[in-house]
Amino acid sequence: MLAINTRQFWAVFFTKLVFNLRSEVSRTYLGYVWWLLEPVLFVTALYIVFGTFLRTRTEDFLVFLVIGQVSFSWFSRSVSNASRAMLGNKGLMNQVAIQKLFFPLLVVCQDLVKQAVVFVAMLGFLLYMGVDAGAVWLTLPLIMMVQLLLILAVGFVCAGIVPLVPDFRFLIGTMLTITMWGSGVFYSYEDVLLERHQNLFLMNPMANLIKNYRQVLLDGVQPDWSALAVIALISIGVILAMMWVFRRLDTTFARLALQ
Repeated sequence: MLAINTRQFWAVFFTKLVFNLRSEVSRTYLGYVWWLLEPVLFVTALYIVFGTFLRTRTEDFLVFLVIGQVSFSWFSRSVSNASRAMLGNKGLMNQVAIQKLFFPLLVVCQDLVKQAVVFVAMLGFLLYMGVDAGAVWLTLPLIMMVQLLLILAVGFVCAGIVPLVPDFRFLIGTMLTITMWGSGVFYSYEDVLLERHQNLFLMNPMANLIKNYRQVLLDGVQPDWSALAVIALISIGVILAMMWVFRRLDTTFARLALQ
């Protein structure tokens, strides 16, 4: 089995990243358009259900919904993909002695590239809808960075559990769905929760991030820096812990890949 050093690790990483993105595009007729079409379809479905059938629509409901769905779909898709990363790359794991963290990190970065395109399109849509862009929008990359840390933390945990307990992958979709319903993607927590329950609701990091995205993009208000700092610090702690776990279980993961 071929072993690689740190420099080769990153060379392989970026080569594989570009190759996977190009390969994904080449497998679909719509190519890069699908990166935007997928979130548009999700938003349309939610808008029809909650904005039309259930009559929860407000004046700014569409942009409110777009911000919530775009940010949550990034989290959901990346965590789901990261959880399957090692099982889906058994062939490469058997050929190259590479740190197993490579695989979930790779899929998270692939989704980051696609999400950057989606976020740019979302900002263009908000401007088209008449949302005023202010200097506070410059804080958006920092919120995205915090969300990326959260995605890495949760994605690494799921990626580490699934090879050891394969049935766990069936629970991930259910847990992500529950998280979506508890994150305020299509409703305002301030309208449906009593004040004493709102702080509990915001303990869900995705609910807190969605709140901060809307606070910046719709209200033109600075994000809650203390909440973002807490999410970032906890996520970094989990990431470092999972890096240690992946190193300790490297041979275990390699052995499981042969089964």
